[in-house]
Amino acid sequence: MTSTTDTSIKADFDRTDPEAIFDYSENIIGKSLHSIVGKAAMERLRKGKGGLGQMVEELFFGYGVNSDRSADFSEASLELKCTPLLRSGKDGSFRIKERLVCTMIDYFELVATDFKDSHLLRKCGLMLLLFYLHKKDVPLYDYEFLFRVLWQLPEKDLLIIESDYETIRTKVKEGNAHLLSEGDTLYLGACRKGQKGDNPQDQPYSAVKAKKRAFSLKPSYMRYVLSHVAGQKNRSYSNFSRSKNEKLQLVSEDELRKASFEQVITQRFSRFLGMDYIEICDSLEEDAYQSKSKYADIAGLIASDKASKRITSAEEFLKSGIILKTVRISGNGMAKESMSFKNIDYQEIYENDEWEDSELYELFTRRFLFVVFKETDREIEIRNRKTGQTTKENAYVLDKVFFWTMPPRDLDRAKDFWLHIKEQVVNDRISLDSFWNISDDKDFHIRPKGKKGNYKNCAVNPNGGMADKLCYWFNAKYVKSVIEAYSKG
Repeated sequence: MTSTTDTSIKADFDRTDPEAIFDYSENIIGKSLHSIVGKAAMERLRKGKGGLGQMVEELFFGYGVNSDRSADFSEASLELKCTPLLRSGKDGSFRIKERLVCTMIDYFELVATDFKDSHLLRKCGLMLLLFYLHKKDVPLYDYEFLFRVLWQLPEKDLLIIESDYETIRTKVKEGNAHLLSEGDTLYLGACRKGQKGDNPQDQPYSAVKAKKRAFSLKPSYMRYVLSHVAGQKNRSYSNFSRSKNEKLQLVSEDELRKASFEQVITQRFSRFLGMDYIEICDSLEEDAYQSKSKYADIAGLIASDKASKRITSAEEFLKSGIILKTVRISGNGMAKESMSFKNIDYQEIYENDEWEDSELYELFTRRFLFVVFKETDREIEIRNRKTGQTTKENAYVLDKVFFWTMPPRDLDRAKDFWLHIKEQVVNDRISLDSFWNISDDKDFHIRPKGKKGNYKNCAVNPNGGMADKLCYWFNAKYVKSVIEAYSKG
């Protein structure tokens, strides 16, 4: 295929065959629309987040853009999605810029439509994903396309997505469309959509107006998809003709047909409630050992039905972004320590002007799995695997296990937290003294984690030079409030 200044090109492929369309898409990888169709790209510039996809559909694939609700390549039941990546300032790797918006939510249609009959399923069951590199102040037509993926939602994913769909649908049926949160679900989110100042929408079972929302695949799910292609020399991946998946899978399709993912996981913990670490190890026929990670390890073994101690790499966790947190609390319910998260990417903070597109928003709107161990007045004796010596420590029993989503009120405070961080980063005030401190008692704070002193000048400063490596934290007091709120129901 050669460059041309015509507004159309000869797109020669079988329009009824998803694999033929995927094969043809190879011609755009490593290129921009401008380099392929010349001035036509500038002349037919379409603005907005969906503008690039429309231009690719029209100028590269030779399809007329229409406003109907069928898949873009309707003859092949294939949807086209152009999705942006950012290049990390730390190691040059690629990262997902935003969730993948599937289709707008019509609250009235949603409550009347089962998942199997939904527009969402018809439109996004099979997708051609074209990943491009987003750069500030670069026109849409000059974005370079990096990777292509032909992605068919696997049957097991569909079961979890159907459960997510029903969670969203139930909330709307209850008259709570205005209280929807992306943290309510695992793979499928109900993300906010529209411009600032847009009028909220009517909902069927409440007089309260609700914000416009769209079904979307969460950034964590898109990271999982990207992981299949980012290391490929040919920059392409397809799961259309095969369903093999070698990732650890926590639950089976049969289990998901009988109960939700969360019900399966929490049920696995139920028989261990009230047991201490030694008793749980004995019940699982596992050796008890002294380690900082022993409570997280035992939680992983229970959740995976003894398959693995490390379940953060399990397929369902990767796709949903679920965060497992083991918490030790004292007899009065206070968390023994604050809860740490990832280190701050200052470059991402510097470049991102929208709270809802930020890494912190994605992090705090994820689904959390809390596994809570409560201190007793008994002692247990544990052997150190390296030295063989035994030590005594207070016994903690498994007290509570629950899934949790940050409520809207707390998320509003998190936005203030992010805005304050952004202000400091943009103004080159990256230091412990500039950010919220634990003594400020504002639910969240920033400080380093790890060994003392090893955080100095080891993170890239977007203003130039290096900065201290600092981390997001939940205050211990806030963790206590989360557990108390769950206990009260």
